[in-house]
Amino acid sequence: MNRFRLSRQAEQDLEDIWVFLTQQDELLADKQIAQILDRFPMLSQFPNMGKQRDDLLAGLRSFPVQPYIVFYTKIAEGIEVVRVLH
Repeated sequence: MNRFRLSRQAEQDLEDIWVFLTQQDELLADKQIAQILDRFPMLSQFPNMGKQRDDLLAGLRSFPVQPYIVFYTKIAEGIEVVRVLH
């Protein structure tokens, strides 16, 4: 399957990013969140694209969406996005 799901923390990360960026420009915030979200289907289809980050957590991978890094794990249905950090 090529699906993705977000952890509660990843949902909170995206909300925090949006709130922070809206202090500068709401359109910029919307574009940045859309850019991040647009990567999830691709990562779920090709989950090995991201860099292995077993140094942080077994099975964890990361993929940059400048200036952020998406951290995710492979699951049976695709991927679970664990965090989105700056």
